[in-house]
Amino acid sequence: MRALLFVSLLFVASAFATEEEILGGHEGWLDRMGAGVRELGRGNTGTALLDASPAAYWNPALLPFRRKPELGFGAELRSLDRNGGFVSFQGRLAGNLGVGLAVVNRGDLDISAYDRNENPIGTARPQSFASFLGLGIRTSRRNSLGATVQWYSSNLDVGEGVGNIVFVGGFNLGWYRRFGDSLNVAVVVRNLGINTDLSSDFDQTVLGEDTGPGFNASATDFFPKTLVVAAEWRKTFWSRPWAFSGEVLDYQLKRNLIVMDANFHQQALRLGAEWEVAERVHLRTGMDKGNITFGFGYAYRWGRRLLHFDYALIMERGWTTFNPYAAGFRTEF
Repeated sequence: MRALLFVSLLFVASAFATEEEILGGHEGWLDRMGAGVRELGRGNTGTALLDASPAAYWNPALLPFRRKPELGFGAELRSLDRNGGFVSFQGRLAGNLGVGLAVVNRGDLDISAYDRNENPIGTARPQSFASFLGLGIRTSRRNSLGATVQWYSSNLDVGEGVGNIVFVGGFNLGWYRRFGDSLNVAVVVRNLGINTDLSSDFDQTVLGEDTGPGFNASATDFFPKTLVVAAEWRKTFWSRPWAFSGEVLDYQLKRNLIVMDANFHQQALRLGAEWEVAERVHLRTGMDKGNITFGFGYAYRWGRRLLHFDYALIMERGWTTFNPYAAGFRTEF
């Protein structure tokens, strides 16, 4: 009798079981790839990095700790003709208030395009842009909160606007805390929307104008909510400063406010390390969701200013895809 009851419970559970969602089937890939060359070199760990750039992307709660305005930009070129880049400006508005603006780009430079009859029609260059306007307030010498408003546009470059996305009104919330001089922790919730489910819903064009006179159709999709829990630990070894960082990410793959079903969640891990090998010279390494990264940084004194040069490379898909072209500059005023 007990065996029969056990088998019945298993049958009922399987009848109501859900299939596991795949993260790659959801929009938001630009947001998931990170931003900033320095951060890429250390495994795309920037959420708890006090001087991250662009902070409006990583964690707006970092913004009020900046002492001087900073301008930064960078670009990268990956295999399969993939391109990326960013530009950012951030600084203080008041003693305990900071602001930052960032624009992040990802896309492809050369994709063969075909019509519905599989005839070649040339080369497509799909590009996506995300803009982040962040504001952070420091509630104490060691604690801060922040919020970022974001807008996003994506153009697949395939004609009649099919697949294009325009989204305005999403926001991220961030918290940052320092414990002593060695440990920093941070929490960020990304891709929230202004509705009852706090879901970042957007419209995507699915039919072009050639489907009928004056006819066009679109479908609604969403950006997965993302929870990021991060920490950074700084320590001196062999008379030189080191920094070790880690981030745990959880992607909710359903638009509801909160989903308890584990099949609608996917987790990821990022780890990074940075070592100042000599004055103003840094070596970096990390792991971004299984991809190994390396980085180098040098600060050149340019008059009264420091011009920071950052370089990074990433090994995707284990060690099979080598991407050595990522460089950026940062300077304070």
